[in-house]
Amino acid sequence: MEKVKILWSGITGRTGREAIELAKKSDNVEIVAGLSRSNTNYYNYDELDRIKEDFDVIVDFSHKDSFDKVLDFALKVKKPIVIGTAGLTEEQMKRFEEASNIIPVFRGGNFRFDVKKFIDEVVEYAKKSEKESFDLIETHYKTKKVPSETAKVVAKRVLDETGKKVNINSYLEYDELINDWKVDNLECRVVGFKELAENVLEIAKMMKDKTPSGVYDLDRLLKEQELIDLYNFLIEAKKGTYANGTAEKVNPTRRGSRDYEYTKDKWTYHDTYFAGTDFQGQEVVYQQEDTPIWGMVYYGRTLDENLSEEAMDNALRPALMQVGQDDTIPVRGPKEFENQGYKYTFEVTGDLTNFEGEETIEKENKKIYTLKCHGGIIRR
Repeated sequence: MEKVKILWSGITGRTGREAIELAKKSDNVEIVAGLSRSNTNYYNYDELDRIKEDFDVIVDFSHKDSFDKVLDFALKVKKPIVIGTAGLTEEQMKRFEEASNIIPVFRGGNFRFDVKKFIDEVVEYAKKSEKESFDLIETHYKTKKVPSETAKVVAKRVLDETGKKVNINSYLEYDELINDWKVDNLECRVVGFKELAENVLEIAKMMKDKTPSGVYDLDRLLKEQELIDLYNFLIEAKKGTYANGTAEKVNPTRRGSRDYEYTKDKWTYHDTYFAGTDFQGQEVVYQQEDTPIWGMVYYGRTLDENLSEEAMDNALRPALMQVGQDDTIPVRGPKEFENQGYKYTFEVTGDLTNFEGEETIEKENKKIYTLKCHGGIIRR
């Protein structure tokens, strides 16, 4: 895999220094150039047009006084930018929001994946709790500005999604770079800048191929990445089950059903169907063993009564093994496929979150089979 090349603004800052060391050991990212206000080993902010290194993404963890030059440069070279610079003015905030319609822009109150997990857990806890208000206790290093952006995000999301209130209690106690948050039995701690730099490098990698469409934050980025991971998993799972004539069935989950299952990492795909020439079935993808997150139902009919189930399998399976070969979402096969006199077509509208489609097989210009399907994301 080719490394994502990064231009880091604020390279001599605490996060930048950690990022340099991490990138040296990474197989995925590379810091090819840096910007600094004072260190002559790097470009300064009046030398942006002299940068000769090729890069994919700009990361800006500098100073608000340098921000406008960096943003102007990102717009000029049409590169994604990850913004971590603090203390921006309202005018600067407005400028990067406007820029997000021209280039991919990431900015959020939180860059840390562990903190994102904590925020999500607090929101889910608030939804299930009978309490109407919660105390968030945050304890930080002594120069931290409080309430923190993380605490504000927690309070806002809980209020927006549950109507309940979060009371923020902030304390500055640590001499070291430690940040703690706690809501009842839920806790999160981050220490130093190494983990932050690691997360920012991962965000930069994820931003490389994004398109301009409003400001990205960690919530949005991870949701989109989840769909990308689901997309790739479905291709692999479908090629490893029914479409693959050598795949073994698993024990049936319902009376009279035929079942396939495929598992990789945190994902499990399960396909259950009934009968043969005229058949009905359902596919479900589970995450973390037992959480259903995606599903599809389908019904297929053989229109030529002379065709056996085996003959239909021989016509259908090769087409379904082509899943992922074009830009069709990977829920059945490709748009078109021809094999041994059979012509397969699949028309689908929507995306993996919500879709419906129809596939057909023709032989000698006569339709011999049709299937309709629909499905999408499952939420609790």
